[in-house]
Amino acid sequence: MPSLPSIKGSVFATVVENINKLLAQGSVSREELSRWLKPEDVALLNQEVSVSEWYDIRVFTRMSELMRDVEGGSNNDYLRRLGRQSAKRLLEMGLYQQMEYLQNTQVQKASDAKARSEAFGRDLRLLSTLSASIYNFAKWESIPDPEREGRYLIRISEAKNLPDVLCWRVEGFMNQMAAEHDEPDLWRWDRPKPDLVVFRMNRSV
Repeated sequence: MPSLPSIKGSVFATVVENINKLLAQGSVSREELSRWLKPEDVALLNQEVSVSEWYDIRVFTRMSELMRDVEGGSNNDYLRRLGRQSAKRLLEMGLYQQMEYLQNTQVQKASDAKARSEAFGRDLRLLSTLSASIYNFAKWESIPDPEREGRYLIRISEAKNLPDVLCWRVEGFMNQMAAEHDEPDLWRWDRPKPDLVVFRMNRSV
């Protein structure tokens, strides 16, 4: 595993694919790429991305900013949509055991509100381990929200290298996972400190 903060190729491949589509469509020219990308970033657009390899998170950030600005009109809602697409894609590819487990979570089987909340917490802890399969930096943990009964937090510490563009994508990713079980638009994120990102539930399940 590389020492540089990196993201797995299974996610990185999506930004390379999307930028190449923008180039093919004429939405952005190769001459314009330098507004966002470094020469070594551009070189990756011509290479096959391995889903099992690791790629510099800074390259992913610059490519995501390009896509947001060109295709998304500089709107972060575009990044949320990309996150939802990533969740669907990983489910379809079957690369991660945690994503397969999403199809049969404990929360579906719980009958009363207390049991459902406890089951949701167990499911969330398991699904949170997916982060280690995708990012080689920052520490993710799911805990009960101390201020709101029946809700949970996902705290990402040592997160100074976690870019905002990725947080928007993760929000979309998590909300798509929640939508798989009829809980859409469940999560929002903020960064109370430069090295801490917190995702909060906006309601109980």
